[in-house]
Amino acid sequence: MPVISVVSLKGGVGKTSVTLGLAGAATARGLASLVIDLDPQGNATSILRAHPSKTTVANVLEHPTRAEIEAALTPCDWEIGPGEVDVLVSHPSVIRFDSWTHPGAVFKPKLAKALQQLEGYDLVLIDCPPSLGALTREALAASDFALIVTTPSYFATQGVERAVAEVEEIRKGVNPDLKLAGIVVNRVRSVAEEHQYRVDELGSIYGKAAILKPFIPERIAITQAEGFGTPVFEVKTPGGREVAGIFDGYLSTLLRK
Repeated sequence: MPVISVVSLKGGVGKTSVTLGLAGAATARGLASLVIDLDPQGNATSILRAHPSKTTVANVLEHPTRAEIEAALTPCDWEIGPGEVDVLVSHPSVIRFDSWTHPGAVFKPKLAKALQQLEGYDLVLIDCPPSLGALTREALAASDFALIVTTPSYFATQGVERAVAEVEEIRKGVNPDLKLAGIVVNRVRSVAEEHQYRVDELGSIYGKAAILKPFIPERIAITQAEGFGTPVFEVKTPGGREVAGIFDGYLSTLLRK
């Protein structure tokens, strides 16, 4: 059951879109996946159209027991087969877990403890908040892989540097099994010179092998899928098929790691 954190330190780069693209690809393959929405904004919870749940990921962080996490799991309207998607839904109250209790507090992962007691899924995807707070660290401490999402812009690529450093810090500290799965470059315009410059810059810094290929182009199909609350695999347009194929390729790469 590989656990993958989808990380970005800048909002608006499409982190949730990538998380849901991978969940859709897994569902199309017949896999059972779990999406954990750690972002207090709850965008993944909303787009997946998760069914009502009495408890949320906030309850799991407060009491990381097997009973608590199993009680918080809920299906969603993405049950399109042949696979299935369950959700550990977010709630605005989860924001209270995104800071330390005091400056000298020791980080004691709770989500990792809860996931160690969970089974029955082929894949777990964690949609992290766009920050380096305690919630992102909870996700990385519980994960086998970190997937960093960026766009080909100056500020977004700066965020990649900080995210890579955070992955390394967590690996050296609480989770020695954590690996960088790669960097996803989203919303690329092939004719934009600035975009090509930033893509080349990322490759020169982190190595071309670290950048997942092909890049995700800017396509209206992704926005349409999110607006409909459906996987992009269900958007039967040339753009939808193109993006769906890219996510399926990403999933193959991740499952081979």
